[in-house]
Amino acid sequence: MAKQKWLDTHIHVSDIGADGKPRAHLLEDLLKVLDQCDADLRWVISPDGHWLSEMKNDPGAMLRASEFIHNLVRRAPGRLYGACMVNTNFPDESLRVMEKAFGEWGFVMLGELVQYILNYYMDTDASERVVREAARLGMPVQVHISTSNSAQGQFKSGLEELQDLFGIVERVPEAKYILAHLVGMPKDNPPVVDAYLDMIEKRYGRWPENFWAEIRDFSSPGVRSVLARVPHTRLIAGTDWVSRVGPPFLPYGVLFPVASAADNPYPPCVASMTSFLRRAGATEDAVSQIGVENAAGLLDLTQ
Repeated sequence: MAKQKWLDTHIHVSDIGADGKPRAHLLEDLLKVLDQCDADLRWVISPDGHWLSEMKNDPGAMLRASEFIHNLVRRAPGRLYGACMVNTNFPDESLRVMEKAFGEWGFVMLGELVQYILNYYMDTDASERVVREAARLGMPVQVHISTSNSAQGQFKSGLEELQDLFGIVERVPEAKYILAHLVGMPKDNPPVVDAYLDMIEKRYGRWPENFWAEIRDFSSPGVRSVLARVPHTRLIAGTDWVSRVGPPFLPYGVLFPVASAADNPYPPCVASMTSFLRRAGATEDAVSQIGVENAAGLLDLTQ
């Protein structure tokens, strides 16, 4: 029997380990995670680690980071897809990198836009130039929103990040926005995501058609909230899996930022994730939509 298909839009990888040493067999070690998964797993990948530090002050690092991602993706067609990360403090260079990434290398998404790390805002003229170009090219824009609603970087809370996102949505309403790792955390009564949903509904009256929400923690009570309040066609898997431990890397399905599979509160696998969806009220059609169909349609990928 063929494995269930699963597409995760939010994966970060680095070619330098926590020990500062290069990872000579990064692709092979990443593909082992996919091969060992209980599902037919595909990833959208963007840079992590030292790349973020370099991109803070060096505009040339954006192209080098995208070249790094491209070199992985081109050797794993149909399994890995590229996301173009930029620093909108350098809009001219961002646009040049996007031209290369989307025009030549077939990247499928702009993001993750980690404004809290790279110290920029979305609601600015510079970010507008970048997002407007992504919209022109039909590329979804993945924007960081704190899963925990905590203070990060120049933002006092995730709600402040969301308010900043609203600003760029007003400037570029034609773009498609992925609210990165929006759903997660174990808190209940109410779940963390409820404050975000309240704010979105107050602003727009309903869930906007050009918003997609990533589920990071499928075990979170917040899954129940978004299944009840967000169209199921606008929910996607974005677990924020990172290559920070290993190799060998942690199995797919571990919670962020669990440091070992043994510390995960449930078996790290897609079967666990789909089980949490069903317990939260998802139908089989919704499970398939969230697991692969919505993201594949958004990113214009053949399943």
